[in-house]
Amino acid sequence: MKKYQKNLILALVCFLIVMVLNFFLPRLLPGNPIAYLTGFSEEDMTPAQVAYYRQVLHLDEPLFVQFGYYLRSLFDGTLGYSYKKEAPVSALIGQRLGYTLQITLPAVLLSTALGLLWGLHCGYKKGGVLDKLSTTFQIVVNTMPSFVIALVLMILFCFRQRWFPYTGLNSAGVSPGTAAYLWDRIRHLILPVLTLTIAAAPSRYLLMRNTVRQVTEEKYVLYAKERGLSDHKIKFGYILKNIAQPFITMVGMSVSTCIGGSLVIENIFSIGGMGRLLSDAVYTLDYPLMQGILFVTTAIMTVSIVVTDVICILIDPRVRLGGWQV
Repeated sequence: MKKYQKNLILALVCFLIVMVLNFFLPRLLPGNPIAYLTGFSEEDMTPAQVAYYRQVLHLDEPLFVQFGYYLRSLFDGTLGYSYKKEAPVSALIGQRLGYTLQITLPAVLLSTALGLLWGLHCGYKKGGVLDKLSTTFQIVVNTMPSFVIALVLMILFCFRQRWFPYTGLNSAGVSPGTAAYLWDRIRHLILPVLTLTIAAAPSRYLLMRNTVRQVTEEKYVLYAKERGLSDHKIKFGYILKNIAQPFITMVGMSVSTCIGGSLVIENIFSIGGMGRLLSDAVYTLDYPLMQGILFVTTAIMTVSIVVTDVICILIDPRVRLGGWQV
């Protein structure tokens, strides 16, 4: 349990460090936020206009004062005010977060199930033809960036076969609230979800396969085989029960991978989620919007890691007795 408490404290410390970096890193980007906001350079504006916008954006104040505004925006829940989109950052994120989750959550579930079942089978049947081919394929896919996978899928299923749309979340002219609207949304989500699933599944497969290969040499597994138990009983009744903790830990950590991947995939498929919002914020040097998006994504990642730790405590008695090893 002490190990868990240390991990919780470490997660909080890392989160605080990220909060600080979240403020300073956007300000290191080149460019002038006044020019992006107004469409004019400071040379084309009067001194009074420049002074006005610097005051509005708090650019005329020291960094530690700006940091105080940043902290206040976190505590009051607004996460700041987007001076380019002229709206509270929390409201903008609330409008877009649902679109990102529509891509991320199915991808996490599908990649987890695929990696679990496929890796469990190949690890148990180690050395076979399927094991060798699957492992080679997964290693190759694991080295491919998610945007490459997305482009390959778009070429195959959008431009050549024309099975799926390649931009947006819904087609024009489809009435919301109808069955046709729901089916149209699903068709738009298939390729983005499939892209993230393919990108995330190899790491889960490789972890499961390598762990199962080691466990199959344990005495309790060999004894179960000698007793004549079925492969299904051994895999799901003996092996899976004893390797659940490292796999759950891997799933929790990979949530951040899927979120990061979705930010890229959204721009490729022109989906108006957090990724597109972040791209707009970076392009226009909208500091409050950048800070808010990075804060929310960091919070989601931190919570997923903490929840994973709690689940490991609940399913593994050795963790509850203080024997957790990271």
